[in-house]
Amino acid sequence: MGFTMIARVSMGHALVLVSLITLIVIGSLLVARDALVLPGTEGMPEYRDLAFHAKVLVPRPVPWPLLAVPGYGALVGGLAWLVETVTA
Repeated sequence: MGFTMIARVSMGHALVLVSLITLIVIGSLLVARDALVLPGTEGMPEYRDLAFHAKVLVPRPVPWPLLAVPGYGALVGGLAWLVETVTA
């Protein structure tokens, strides 16, 4: 599989991911806002506080092993691309 094919597949995956994120955001903000509220938590101010969501989204301490996995994948992919380019 050539680099251009890998790039096309990667762009396809990126497009699907962006589409799913957009679907979730639009669905949660516009369509099904009441369906996402847990029973007993109606009217809580945290539902509208975006800073609260940002604070909760980033875990403390940062899970470095989980962040190292994509970095390792990028390193191996870059080396594979380099080897393919040099040997081709």
